[in-house]
Amino acid sequence: MIVGVDVGGANTKIATSDGFVDSIYAPLWRNKAILNDMLPEAKQKFETEIEAVGVVMTGELCDCFESKKEGVLHIKNALSSTFYKIKFLDTDCMFRYGSEVDKDPLSFASTNWLASAKLVSKLYGDVIFVDIGSTTTDVIPIAGGEIKAKRRDLERLKSHELIYSGIVRTNVAAVLKKVNMGGEEHRISSELFAITADAYIVLGYITEDDYSCESPDSYAFSGREEAEKSRQSAMRRLARVVCSDLEEIGEEGAVSIAEHVKRAQTEELTSSMEKMKDIYGLKKVVSAGVGDFIVKEAADSLNMELASLSLRYGSKISTTFPAYAVAKLLEEAFS
Repeated sequence: MIVGVDVGGANTKIATSDGFVDSIYAPLWRNKAILNDMLPEAKQKFETEIEAVGVVMTGELCDCFESKKEGVLHIKNALSSTFYKIKFLDTDCMFRYGSEVDKDPLSFASTNWLASAKLVSKLYGDVIFVDIGSTTTDVIPIAGGEIKAKRRDLERLKSHELIYSGIVRTNVAAVLKKVNMGGEEHRISSELFAITADAYIVLGYITEDDYSCESPDSYAFSGREEAEKSRQSAMRRLARVVCSDLEEIGEEGAVSIAEHVKRAQTEELTSSMEKMKDIYGLKKVVSAGVGDFIVKEAADSLNMELASLSLRYGSKISTTFPAYAVAKLLEEAFS
């Protein structure tokens, strides 16, 4: 059995090449030692069957580390102390041993999207690959069988290949500046009152299980986790975005704010996809992640064909695709 591990700042995702997947909420940014506690428990699920482990990561950017270099090395050490026969994917899509990570840590930073794009390039050819996760959105052009995206996040942000906005953890204030309710325009508060998960649970696009992090006011819900992530609680948080109570703006107002969030994220994605379409002459989109419903709207607006990985593999693999992809790539390397 080949295992793939994707270590993010909030979630660590584990998959096998034959389709087992697991996503563990492990906020590295809060406690960088969490990997040392969580990984051995995860390993026990299939320890006796592991042939090799492939690793990708994005968690090195967490502010618990002074630098990405420190973060990469910390993640590498935690994984190496837990698993044997482990290889790390670098920015050239090559598998390397831990000793190579020590020599050039930055060549292993932000590699999870590369694993996904590499596998998609083998499966679909020339496409725009879009993965909307809990925190970020990757918009990756693949043309002539080659991944055309830049390799550093700094450059990908500049070239519209990385949108630092996701379906679950993004502050609504980072997505919106104004909302229109009842025909009147309102500015919004820059506080962390609500996150995108609140908008999408109100609109019915995600479930409480998809709400994979604490809510902004989780401290008030000790022992009442279901209430924290209910539609009613989410509407209350959205009301605070305009410095109001739900009683003041009503359900209609909260839904309106949620719809503004969806519209803003869809428009930003559509703009990025349109740039990739024009530059590379691409006609097809492949979607993955918990937010592939937004990719569908963007693709429809651009008259592009859409292939959803959730339809091909199921939603569990689609939402943990980098971990699954690195497992499949390593399996291929061994064959």
